[in-house]
Order: sequence, then structure tokens, then C-alpha cells
Amino acid sequence: MVQGARRQERPDAVAVQYRLRHQRGADDLRGRRQAVRGGGVRAHLHHSSLPRARRREDGRGQPGGWDAVRLRAADPVIRRGRARGGPRGLRALGMLVPIVLIALGAGAVEAASDGAGLRLCGDPDNLPFSHAGDGERGIYVDVAEHVAARLGVRTEYVWWHTAYGKRAIRNTLLADRCDAFFGVPHDPDFMSRDLILTRPFLDVGWAIIAPRALEFSSVDDLKARRLAVVFRSTPQLLLASRGGFRTVTFRTDEAALEALVAGEVDAAFVWGPTAGYHNHTKLGGAYRVVLVAGEGLQWQAAVALRKGREDLRDRIDDALAALRPEIRRAAERYGFPAGPAMALATTTPAADGDSIAAGRSLFNQHCSHCHAPNAMSPEPSRDLRRLRLRYGAVAAEVFYTTVTRGRPDKGMPTWSNLDTGAVQRLWMFVDSVQTPR
Repeated sequence: MVQGARRQERPDAVAVQYRLRHQRGADDLRGRRQAVRGGGVRAHLHHSSLPRARRREDGRGQPGGWDAVRLRAADPVIRRGRARGGPRGLRALGMLVPIVLIALGAGAVEAASDGAGLRLCGDPDNLPFSHAGDGERGIYVDVAEHVAARLGVRTEYVWWHTAYGKRAIRNTLLADRCDAFFGVPHDPDFMSRDLILTRPFLDVGWAIIAPRALEFSSVDDLKARRLAVVFRSTPQLLLASRGGFRTVTFRTDEAALEALVAGEVDAAFVWGPTAGYHNHTKLGGAYRVVLVAGEGLQWQAAVALRKGREDLRDRIDDALAALRPEIRRAAERYGFPAGPAMALATTTPAADGDSIAAGRSLFNQHCSHCHAPNAMSPEPSRDLRRLRLRYGAVAAEVFYTTVTRGRPDKGMPTWSNLDTGAVQRLWMFVDSVQTPR
């Protein structure tokens, strides 16, 4: 889901369906932060709040080990009636991300008793995307209300926390509690067996937020600076794989932003809508927020409907097209970053023969029992030689996400015992055997 970073049970937001993950131990996030040196899991600079007993090089053999943080399952919060208040999302198209759903927000309404309402589902606590209480409603609710007005129907909402994006969709939209779900990633592979999507109506992604006095024109210009990233987020893994960055890891975007204001870091690489909204509502626009371009860093939000509702999808599409000025103004009102994005080279280091051979050895040791020796599986669904045909420019990101987070529903385990360098070598090998067609 293209959801924003929200509450502390969310590890990162974006939102985004294919999020890159970098495993870290829960015990190493005491005080909500840990400084991490890019380039692997060795020699971390620990924050002073960590007990000395926890400050070994890599944490092995210490109490608690390197267990991944477990998230509390989302519980539904159902509130009927119109959204109240004035004018939140998959992250990091998030991607929610986070999934890696790109961290999105507002969505489905329970049908009115007379059947005349547009039923929408949304997250009750995910500003700047959606909110069920008084005050600001979030951009997805605002857009949904504009769409309903153009269609001449009233709205009703069923609120459901979207920390686990696909689960939220299954329990609302696919359970026929909703007619439409605003804020899913515009991705043809996203639950395509069950959903149809409108055209995208909103761009979201990751961004750098820093004091206006700090000059930079690329992410590499910040290598000498203390750069906040969110635990297991796409930026954290990308910067770790690039190396040379002084990253400081936080559990949430909000914690990273608080550290920025307190002067504990020089800049933050976080979910753009969250950074922009925080800067707009709490910091008086005092900071510069710059989008970052690259694989898995920018996403587009769309509206999802159940298959068979093409008629309603087309009507919503027409309404969204007519509402582009209103959507643009709403994005500005919530402080969403705009303008050209800085380039970020997200390619892995150039592969050499030794690295590919090492990756082949790792693959045959860890992966061949499911994907066949040397990745030569005859079964299309397990043939990793077709990743670039399936995923195109985001194939590397999908690979990193799947290896580090797993796909339990498809039988793919989480390979958290592999460090960043090992995953890179695996990818170098897999990339070297990609079929051209």
C-alpha cells in the first residue's frame, strides 16, 4: 500500500510493495536509534544509550541475538459515518510501502443501508494520508470526497489500520466492505488477480530533509554528514550497499525528524510525505525537502476496486482526471514535496568474475533446493533468470526485498543470516544469468 510512516508499530511505511530491508536486531534499537556505518553488518557505531554489553562488533553471541523486530498485528477499527473535519499512504510507495507496501491511506466505506453511498476504506490514523477524527482528514479522504461529489453520491467509511497493506485490502475491499480503496501502488503486479486499478493520481516517494543552509545537489554530497534513515527502509539498504555514508538508524520517520530538529543528525532520508507534512505543520517550512530519484524510491498512488467493477473504475478515473488541479492543491496544502528529484545511482557495484563465482556458490548453497542449481529452474514461477523480464528496472529491488524479508505466503523464507555483501554477490550471479526474452 502507498501508506505513510505511521505509529511505532510500523517499521517504515510505503509504503511500497517492494521494500528493501536491512535486518537489524531489536535489542540494538534501544533509545529508538543506533548509528550504523554503511557497507555491511560489521563495526557499527552504537549510540551511547546502548549498554556496553551490547556494543560488540556484530552482536553475535550476545543476549537477545539479532532477532528481527516483531510487529503487532493490525486490528480493525470500524467507525461508520462521514469523515469529519477539514481538508496520509503506501510509502514509500513507501510502501509501503512499505509491502513494502508504498507505505497509502484512505479507502473503503461500508455500504449505506439504502445502497446509495460510495463505500470507502481507510486508515483511521495515518496523516497526511487519512484520519478518522476531527481536524484534517488527509489527502486520500479529501480526494475521495471530491470524487464522490462529482459522482453525485455520499460517502461512508470503514476504518482499518494499514500496517499490513494486503491484509487490509483482503479484509475490506475483497471482503465487500468497500467499493474503492484509495492509495494503492500503481503496479500491474499488485494483487492483480483480484484487483483493478485506476490511473495514478498522486506521486509519492522518499526524500532528503535538511536545514536550508546545508548545500547539496546529490545524495553523495551528504557522505560526510550524519544522515538519519529508518530501520529496514529502502534508503537504509541502498545507502548500506553504496557505502561511505554515516547513517544513523531510527525506528520511525518521526523519530528521525525529531533527531534532525534536535541537531543529533544533519539530514534525514525519510518518507517524503511525512517529511513534508512535518515540515509544513510543525517546523514552519524551515527545512528543505528534496525528492530522491532511483529504483524503488518514487511511486504513484492509484485507486483499487474489485474485478468486475470496471464501470465504477472508469467513472472514478474520469473524476480524477477532472480533479487534477484540486489534487495538486491538496498535495501542496499537506506539504508534499514537489519539484525535480535528485538522482541516486542505485546500481550495485560492477560485477566481476570472482564476485559472480562467489554468488553462484552462495546460490547453490542456499537457494538451489527451490530454484535449481545455477538458477536453471524449469518451473516458470521459480525461474529467477526471468526477473528482469517480470520486474524491469525494479528487479534488483524486488530481489533484495524478497531475500531479506521473504514471502511466507509463497513459501519463501527470510534469509536474515546473509549480510549485505552476501546478498549483493547473490544478485550479481542472478543478474548474470538473466534471459533476454
